[in-house]
Amino acid sequence: MAPEGPPPGDAPRRGPAHEMTGAFLAGPGGRPRPVPAPAVAPARRGRSGRRGRIAAGAAAAVVAGALLGLGAESGMAPSVLRPVGRFLDFYCGVFALVALSLTVMIGLLATDRAILASRHRLRAQAVHRATAFLAVAMLAVHIGSQLAEQRVGIAQALLPMPGRHAADYDIGVIAFYLLLLAVAGGIARGRFAGTKHPWAWRATHLTAYAAWPLGIWHGLTSGRAPAVWVTAGYLLCVAGVALALAARPVLRPRERRTP
Repeated sequence: MAPEGPPPGDAPRRGPAHEMTGAFLAGPGGRPRPVPAPAVAPARRGRSGRRGRIAAGAAAAVVAGALLGLGAESGMAPSVLRPVGRFLDFYCGVFALVALSLTVMIGLLATDRAILASRHRLRAQAVHRATAFLAVAMLAVHIGSQLAEQRVGIAQALLPMPGRHAADYDIGVIAFYLLLLAVAGGIARGRFAGTKHPWAWRATHLTAYAAWPLGIWHGLTSGRAPAVWVTAGYLLCVAGVALALAARPVLRPRERRTP
């Protein structure tokens, strides 16, 4: 009679292990391997602190710019800074408008998905924010220098008022507040994204596009007659923004719908 069971010394053969079991993962005759636990993504730090620092830095830049313009132009600053004050008085308005034009151009091109990769778009958005803060700081220096030279009063610099050259000055005041609204909306973008009205951020951010042509108008019509190179620079800014605006539909092709 044949002995029952497997011959001595031979291990019993195992059948194919069922999928999703420890034996299947280990292989025939092996020990079950421990299944690694799913990786848990670390909690992302809130952006409120970073945005608060950005807002504080922007406010500090505006205040420092206004104080620099007032101090350099009013004579309270040392005599060494007076040439700096004259330079800023002559050029800071132009610098503010050029920085605002660059902000608009980069903002229009930073949404490109046809050429720019995601990391390039992030860098372009960082440059976009930096030029916006530069425009606000230069605008604060411009306002401070005008106050120090007593070309305008503080009420006329901050509020649209009737009077001589009211149209030119009031346009500049409106452009200033529109730019501040756009920058404030950009700083608080995260808060708008978490609400039921994300369109509110777009509405506030679009005010920069209204501030830019008003700034061009103010720069060409108010104060002293602009030099030829200033007018040429403003026209180049207009051409650059127009090209960026025309290229935006091309650089953002619409996604094709799958049938």
